[in-house]
Amino acid sequence: MERYEFDLDQEMLKELGEEFDPLNFVKGLGLVEPRDLESARTSFEKYGKSLALKSIEKGEEKPDRIYEVMKKAIEKTGEMNFPLIPQRYIEIAYLGIQPIRRLWVLLNNCKVFTFRLNDCNIYKAIEKEYGEEAARKMVCKHSCFAIIGEIFSYFGFKVDTLLEANMASNGKCQFKIEKRCKEGSNLYYRL
Repeated sequence: MERYEFDLDQEMLKELGEEFDPLNFVKGLGLVEPRDLESARTSFEKYGKSLALKSIEKGEEKPDRIYEVMKKAIEKTGEMNFPLIPQRYIEIAYLGIQPIRRLWVLLNNCKVFTFRLNDCNIYKAIEKEYGEEAARKMVCKHSCFAIIGEIFSYFGFKVDTLLEANMASNGKCQFKIEKRCKEGSNLYYRL
């Protein structure tokens, strides 16, 4: 009988964590002053996009049984491609770099995907290198927006992303991703 792997490949997550170590990334910015952090927005975006693409690449190389079954069900029914497929790669990205065992998914349906991070290594790295005041500026959010945007775009989805809570004010980051109703429309699904 064939043996199936139902969990994400741990070696893959370890490799992502090493390649995209948040502390190494933040140290590599080489900023002289903490106030210069705001000018590093582009670096955070590039970091997020690179992590997203590597997560997709690695995830495709090492599919798990849950993913294989999910893809077959989506092909058969034509349903739930949004958000299930992108969600897998968001999970791979965050499980690779964050001190979490699972991504806290709060809402997951054909219109909206909402998840929360209760802890963040990028935020902590900024705080360690540049101080609490610099971290509270939440420049790190640009890496998360880039991760989300790149992954959903890669799979052909146009989405709007909202940061509903943030580490500086709420002690957690919560992202709400809404699928756009139709191409070119300014109207979006609302709950």
